Amino acid sequence: MRRLPAALLTLTLAAPAAAQSRVGPNPLGGADRPLPPEVQEVADTGIRQRIGETLPLDTPLRDQNGTPVTLGDYFNQNRPVVIEFGYLACPLLCPMVENGIIEGLKDSGLDLGDELTVLTVSVDPLDTPDKLKERQDDLVERLGGPDSELGSSVRDGWHLLTGRPVDVKAVADAAGFGYAPVTGTPDFAHAAVIVFVGPDGTITRYLPGHKYGKDFRMAAVEASNGTQGSVFDMILQLCFHFDDSTGQYTASALQLMKLAGGVTVITLGSIITGMLFFERKRRRRLADEDRLPPAAPA
Repeated sequence: MRRLPAALLTLTLAAPAAAQSRVGPNPLGGADRPLPPEVQEVADTGIRQRIGETLPLDTPLRDQNGTPVTLGDYFNQNRPVVIEFGYLACPLLCPMVENGIIEGLKDSGLDLGDELTVLTVSVDPLDTPDKLKERQDDLVERLGGPDSELGSSVRDGWHLLTGRPVDVKAVADAAGFGYAPVTGTPDFAHAAVIVFVGPDGTITRYLPGHKYGKDFRMAAVEASNGTQGSVFDMILQLCFHFDDSTGQYTASALQLMKLAGGVTVITLGSIITGMLFFERKRRRRLADEDRLPPAAPA
């Protein structure tokens, strides 16, 4: 599988790196000293895109209510799943990704809980269920409050999960998401990306960065395997392809030409069929008139 471009990973890592300086000298070094080994490993590894592979759905975790669950409890429900890996104390990058998901939900028009599930998986063992529950309460308010349609759907559609470090790492590794604690700080080095997964647990798409635009809906429709979205969404899926070099969906000239050609053929076919239909009716009318007896003289 292709990795995200190195420049993109460097950009996404640069944001948390700058934020780490809140605890004494910048532990990620500067121009005159190298990155710590654990951070360098994350930077070298990047995001391993495992499209087509299946997540370990039997992995035990714990939700924001402290209830024991498995990853598979959120799948096989005929809707795609968006996974965000992060941690609550993240000073910059995780909140940006979270905001991107919120904007994606608002712009996509997809019903959270009915057409889409969002999972936030914490990589920090200090993120207890109580803390995750507070964050879920905050998400409800940010999405309009408990009386709004989107805000009220958070309880059923956006779940925050924690677990034993070995279990969380198993899920992250299966998703190709690298992270590492930064020595001497409460922070983790990681990239900014969200992972789209089909209802059966198969990884379908990665969206890097924190601003997704139309790509959020397109990735969700793609992950749903046609069970979500409109006919227009299906047409867009035919006309756009995902460009790994940019991390975005781009218009395919060949597909657009094929679509335009198909529309032209259908249009011409409809016109010709209509002309033949009316021509047959005209000939039948003329033939009927020829068979009529001559009118009696006045």
